[in-house]
Amino acid sequence: MAKMGRPKVEVIKDKTITMRVTPAEYEIIKEYAQSHNLTITQVLQKGVEMVLKTT
Repeated sequence: MAKMGRPKVEVIKDKTITMRVTPAEYEIIKEYAQSHNLTITQVLQKGVEMVLKTT
């Protein structure tokens, strides 16, 4: 029987970035993520993409 498990991904995300925010900023990000059915990580990734596209 074949080995079961998580499928392999093409691009490995092995780098970590830590960001400190105020409690107010965290609540705004969290509420945005919940209202758009996203994770906080997805919201921040979209923000980084937007900044890089405008540069």
